[in-house]
Amino acid sequence: MYLLATVCSLCLIIFGVLYLYWGARAARLYRGILQQRTVDDYTPLATVILSLRGSDPFLVHCLDGLLNQDYPDYRVKIVVDHVSDPALGFVNQYLRTHPHTNCEVSLRHQQSTGCGLKNASLVQAIQSVSADVEVVAWLDADVVPHRHWLRDLVAPLQDAEVGIASGIRWYAPQSTNAGTLVRHAWNAAAVLQMLSMDVAWGGSIALSRSMFQDPLLTNTLSKMMWEDTGLKAIADQLNLKLVFAPAATMINAEAIAFDSSLRFITRQMVNARFYHAQFPFIAAIGFISALAQTILIVLGLLFLNQGQQLAAGLVAGVLAFAGGSVAFSIYRLGSRIEQLVQSRGGRFRRHPFKTLGYLWLMPYLFCACLIAAMRTRIINWRGVIYYVPAPFEVYINHYEPFQKPAPVSVRAELENVSI
Repeated sequence: MYLLATVCSLCLIIFGVLYLYWGARAARLYRGILQQRTVDDYTPLATVILSLRGSDPFLVHCLDGLLNQDYPDYRVKIVVDHVSDPALGFVNQYLRTHPHTNCEVSLRHQQSTGCGLKNASLVQAIQSVSADVEVVAWLDADVVPHRHWLRDLVAPLQDAEVGIASGIRWYAPQSTNAGTLVRHAWNAAAVLQMLSMDVAWGGSIALSRSMFQDPLLTNTLSKMMWEDTGLKAIADQLNLKLVFAPAATMINAEAIAFDSSLRFITRQMVNARFYHAQFPFIAAIGFISALAQTILIVLGLLFLNQGQQLAAGLVAGVLAFAGGSVAFSIYRLGSRIEQLVQSRGGRFRRHPFKTLGYLWLMPYLFCACLIAAMRTRIINWRGVIYYVPAPFEVYINHYEPFQKPAPVSVRAELENVSI
């Protein structure tokens, strides 16, 4: 029993030290970004792509920010999934009241079936970029770009060795329901891993000319379900770097239901399983930390029941160190991000104590999502049903123009091994 407690304690101590290291790296990344910009900002001719399927609740705010960037010369390509998609009418109406000379709206080519629909839209837009464009960027419709978003995002591309600049996603929920806080807690911990393992975020991406002009990019995206996590491998093949642009940290305050938050986490893990080389390490951390925490909780209670207060105290100390390391790293990173958002004139609420409560549950919820991700072959995303038996084998089993999805029970999704 003592040997088991020692082994589990060592696992959790290593886990805690690892998160402290990741947290320190993340905090250093934000150091100095609050300094005032100079007139030497890097602002090459850029094209920004926005692919739409359905009218997102934040779309009007996304368009407000996207079409009013403090950037000298950039073009916008909006690719809508279908002629009957409600997003098309919304965008056209928006442009009638807010005209923009360099905004082009087009429809996705319907013959694209071997990849995710977002990838198909991106490839279509990238292939139509004019020869004088130096940077291609894209964002998701739930991203609300601040006025300097594009400047901040493309700045790392000044380095000729950098092919990809990625923004960072941070959930700052106004609501405190279970699903919203679960997604916030998971994402906050995941950001530390993403920054250390070069996992790009597709909500804000910028590519240099040497990256987006190479046929390897579009050929690979044309075979993938998602675009972001696999970008690191593409950049490596082109001898280019992926870096993060902390100034392009984007805040999402949207609420989400509990079952939807679990499906969201599962999708992220399927993405990592398919397209990131370090997924086995990520999965091992999740499973081992959850198992070690469970065993130590049980052993701690046994020690306490047997009157072995010293052993119980040591076990409690290890549990507190592991959980406290994650909480401290997240809290410090959240403080840096809050300062950044305030420097942009924004504010967001923080819920540190409620988040801490969900952090203790996250190892078990994360393991459940990992197991689901390892079994998933069918992905239902906005009414499109994909069958994805392998990373570069994507089949659309069912497609129809976007409509409000009917409620789907969690039981049915688990039985069909789908997300």
